Amino acid sequence: MMVRIRVENGGRLSGTVTLAGDPEAVVAGQAAALLSSRGKVILDQVPLANERVTLGTRFLKQIGAQVETAGTSLKIDATHSLTDQPLDNSLAEFAGPLMLRQGKVILTPDFNPRLIDALKILGATVEGQTDQIIVKATNLRGTTITLQEPDPQVMITLMLTAIVASDITVIKNAPHSPAVVALADLLNRMGARVHGAGERIVRIQGVTLLHGGDVLIPRNQQTAARWLTLAALTVGDLLVDGASPTFMTSLLNHLEQAGNTIVKQATGVRIIGTHYPLPTALSMDDFLAPSLIDQSLMLGLVTFMNGRRSLAGTNLDDLSPALTVLERLGVTPQVEAGCLKLSGQPTDSIKGPVTPLALPAALMWLLASLRGAASIEVEVTDQVARVIAPYLAAVAKQGIQVEISAPL
Repeated sequence: MMVRIRVENGGRLSGTVTLAGDPEAVVAGQAAALLSSRGKVILDQVPLANERVTLGTRFLKQIGAQVETAGTSLKIDATHSLTDQPLDNSLAEFAGPLMLRQGKVILTPDFNPRLIDALKILGATVEGQTDQIIVKATNLRGTTITLQEPDPQVMITLMLTAIVASDITVIKNAPHSPAVVALADLLNRMGARVHGAGERIVRIQGVTLLHGGDVLIPRNQQTAARWLTLAALTVGDLLVDGASPTFMTSLLNHLEQAGNTIVKQATGVRIIGTHYPLPTALSMDDFLAPSLIDQSLMLGLVTFMNGRRSLAGTNLDDLSPALTVLERLGVTPQVEAGCLKLSGQPTDSIKGPVTPLALPAALMWLLASLRGAASIEVEVTDQVARVIAPYLAAVAKQGIQVEISAPL
């Protein structure tokens, strides 16, 4: 099934947007609740409607934990007997706590091998079978680990396992992630000893028992970065309430270098976009675990800069559908030593329907429409529409006319 999306005449993002809680921090907190031997774990400022949060809540109930909601809070009591349930990648953060709680964890055959390796580093044993992988907690001991990449999910897996391992675990090249900082805060309130979260070296002293605790879930900084990028693209004037400059220093620097005005306020970050964005060299390596959406947004940002500009650190194979859109817009993409370099300026004469099947191409057409460089109807698959729809709905609230409908 195809879905038709129309963005009329572009428009400037202005006013204020308020960020919801970070779902990754919530899932990490849900997993940590399994380690409490007495007392509830309470998570505040939770985006209860988020798909991953809902999935985590459902899983907790399936294995026997008690979960209550009150306002935007989750109260989790996992001190009762739990049942074994196979775990897949959708809730990978639960692997360590389930293993520690049950003595073993049953994983699906396609479970992320990097996370299994993280468990093995701390002493877990792995038994591979045809239809499942069994990981057992045997003689877990702290050690020194240097992460090849500062991956938040690997870091969270290590933290939730090392917390009850004997001796000290030292993790180097740790990610500067809001979810990691929030998890460390929660674990310490539960009786753990985690030092240095948010810095490049984190030390974890293993403890015997953990109890209940509470934490305020941080605002979603990935969404903050996307709003700031969209505001720059549309030459907007937008306050992102809840944005933390601490976790997006590189992005803010790049936006300022391009000529945008960044105002760091007590409650968030305000951006005033420039009509003449200067060329700059962006790199996705500066961003923490960027998704395909983030890469597409950064490509859009670079596309509408003036002069010769570049974007490094992207997965060019994944972005290739978007590059064909650039060529139709009049921009010439070239790849040099793995870096994408752009020349030429987008035309404003593109009109009519287009049918991009891939997410990066669909996003590029929509960004062009928001910028005012194209007046088009984008027909996408329903799968792509489901990914894009929440962002378009948020943009529509800013007064930009957006239509989403099934084609005739």
